[in-house]
Amino acid sequence: MKSIPLPMMDQPVGLGVPLPAHEEDPYELVGMVIPGEEGQTEAMAQALLEEFILLGWGRKRLMTLFTSSLYLGTHRIYQEKGEAWVQDLINETCAQWGIGTKEQ
Repeated sequence: MKSIPLPMMDQPVGLGVPLPAHEEDPYELVGMVIPGEEGQTEAMAQALLEEFILLGWGRKRLMTLFTSSLYLGTHRIYQEKGEAWVQDLINETCAQWGIGTKEQ
């Protein structure tokens, strides 16, 4: 895997290369599932939980990341792993960040 050169910390970061607009481009966000290695789904779910825990979300609200079909990636995990697995992951991740067991 090639590394991507990063700008030095003291140098300004440019805005990138402007691309011309195309009339046929629907400008819609498109997601897709790609194959991954064993454990990547679980790691992604935990990383997302950590981000939202740091934003102050409680357990009930965290569960909505998985139960709502608006969040395609996490909802797929919910469908594949089940509610009990997701709840256990939420509890474990909250415990790792020092969030008590009191329901929030």
